[in-house]
Amino acid sequence: MATLNAESLPPQLSAVVAGNIDGRANNVRYRQRQFHSLQNTILQHADGLKSAIAQDSGHTTEEVETEVCLALGEIRSHYSSLDFEKSIEAEYHVANGQDNLAQRRGVGIVYIIPSGHTVFFSTIAAVAAALAAGNCIIIEVPQTTSRVTSFLRRFLPQALDSDTFAISETRPGPEFLANTLVINQRSTETLGPTLDLASPNNLRTVGIVDRTADVQAAATDLVRARFAFNGRSPYAPDVVLVNQFCMQPFIELVIKHAAKHLGANGRGSQEKTGHLKQDSVLNDVQSYKSVNTIISGTGWSIAQVSERSSPLLQAKVSERLLLLHPVSSLDDAINLCNLSGTHTATYTFASPAAAKYVSESIDAHTAWINHVPFEMLVGPAIPANFPINPSTRYTRESFEVSRPQVVVKSANTILTMKVLDKEASRLKYIQEVFSPLPAVRQRPGHSIGFFEQGIITGGLLGLTSLITFVSGVGYWMYRLR
Repeated sequence: MATLNAESLPPQLSAVVAGNIDGRANNVRYRQRQFHSLQNTILQHADGLKSAIAQDSGHTTEEVETEVCLALGEIRSHYSSLDFEKSIEAEYHVANGQDNLAQRRGVGIVYIIPSGHTVFFSTIAAVAAALAAGNCIIIEVPQTTSRVTSFLRRFLPQALDSDTFAISETRPGPEFLANTLVINQRSTETLGPTLDLASPNNLRTVGIVDRTADVQAAATDLVRARFAFNGRSPYAPDVVLVNQFCMQPFIELVIKHAAKHLGANGRGSQEKTGHLKQDSVLNDVQSYKSVNTIISGTGWSIAQVSERSSPLLQAKVSERLLLLHPVSSLDDAINLCNLSGTHTATYTFASPAAAKYVSESIDAHTAWINHVPFEMLVGPAIPANFPINPSTRYTRESFEVSRPQVVVKSANTILTMKVLDKEASRLKYIQEVFSPLPAVRQRPGHSIGFFEQGIITGGLLGLTSLITFVSGVGYWMYRLR
């Protein structure tokens, strides 16, 4: 990265640049104290924060509580990853003549562009991971009427050190961003020659319900996933592909669970005016051909799409609209999914063998089997092609760079020196690397997969029928004698 000219930056960003140069966030004790301050500030203002989230989003009390709890969980999980004693031990490896191959450090400055969906959790999840890795942090928080962003602008600077943390109301130029790790939770747009972790929020999420599935569990999870948090999560299923043989019982269970989830008044949480879209798919669903509305209420609907050519089967839905579509088989569902490219995620409800086949065949960043991870409905999508962590939205390692320190010569270094110096002992090494590779010791037979099992079962049934037929003919001929 190029050197930043701090003099041309706003004062708060200049302070962060200076703090990064000084390595303020490298010290584990410093990071631990920052975590304590961040948690204490949130706890002190928790009631006001929950009120702000509820007023901005229209989420239910339980959904607001969930968002705050998950955010605090991110802080706790990343704080727990810090080990002061271990860091001190690693610091003296080289001084003691030992390798420090696992050494990592923060990338430097992390620039966070929070998601518009569950903005509080989205912000804290990124801040906690960046802080745990030892980075300086800048959050992009424009001046808006949002109560939650006002909370962030007011209280986060009080909680975190101004030498390593700042809020920017406007986006700096590309020359500044080129020297940061950009966490873009809003889109995958390129912001210039930067390192970035972008959330693929524009990709679709698909549910698949096979005839071998626990249909009740599938209906329960998929209804909640679609309607929770006003249906705005990138992990809410945009369409559910249901095997045609279990479509009717699935619809009946979906209606039952929708009524339970949305409450007696059929409303549930309410979308605020600021989030309503003029090009709402929900408002226009009746205008599409071959769409049958199964049940609907104020601000929500469940519909079945019968035409494969319908634009709804390619749409990214950000509302409380659950779309169902029948498929004839697992292969039919796989082919339909792969026509639209890579997906954010899939939820496959099926027997383990069938679910394995589906999850391996559909191109998706993450495949969940026989359940929906409800915590993923809060916050941004996991950055594309990055590892998933069951405990946190971001891995600490994604905010670090590897900086190994090597003291001890490796075996390859010693052998290479021998070859270069023409030492006599090099001949053994040369003979070894030029010798044939070991033989492939493949065990006899091979594992039986999902479809191989089907073929074998069908063959056995056919063979049984043939044996029965031959036996019957033989018995009949014996009686004629």
